[in-house]
Amino acid sequence: MVAYWWGSFPKAERRLILIAALVLIPVFFLPVLPIWVMKLRAPQYPEGLTLTIYTNAIRGDLQKINTLNHYVGMHPITASDFREFTYLPQLLTLFGFMALVAALVNRRIIALLGWLAFTGFAIYMFRDYAYWLWHYGHDLNPRAAIKLDTFTPPLIGYSKMANFHVLSLPGPGTLVLGIAWLLGPLALGSCIFLFWSLSLRTKMMFVCWRMSSTAVSAT
Repeated sequence: MVAYWWGSFPKAERRLILIAALVLIPVFFLPVLPIWVMKLRAPQYPEGLTLTIYTNAIRGDLQKINTLNHYVGMHPITASDFREFTYLPQLLTLFGFMALVAALVNRRIIALLGWLAFTGFAIYMFRDYAYWLWHYGHDLNPRAAIKLDTFTPPLIGYSKMANFHVLSLPGPGTLVLGIAWLLGPLALGSCIFLFWSLSLRTKMMFVCWRMSSTAVSAT
């Protein structure tokens, strides 16, 4: 198995790794797709309010949302809240370069290490964002004009907070990154299946040869 991981990709799987690299590398240079979108709707805002998070910025109706936050005791939302903006695009692009090197050098071990790092980073980011949402709804100013019970905005899905209907969903950028992540196990998994099927076929041929040899010896 060690020799397998230090081995090379078949052509089709190598192309998948190359596609993953082409998806990830532009993130640093062209961070144009939002990775998360939160929409808020209330009677006083029938048109709705939107909070859009990119890999390096946060945009949307920030002024209106921060005005509401002031009255209910929440902290204003600023880009400085997200320290991830200082390294998120760079790391995603680094994972893309690791996939590119794996495809060019044609070694499974590099692709595996890059995919494992990418997976660990994604888990960390989800955990970090979930904690930010929890802190955002629990660290309230007790002297605020409007008193609210502590709450946690939804990470994914719908929730009702006071008279606001809140919908939080992954953005197109996260969906693209998810596709890039999925290409890793598709490429590595197909290689493992091919390796296993070839090994099984070899073992079956060896067993058949032994059986035939035994039968010839018996006669």
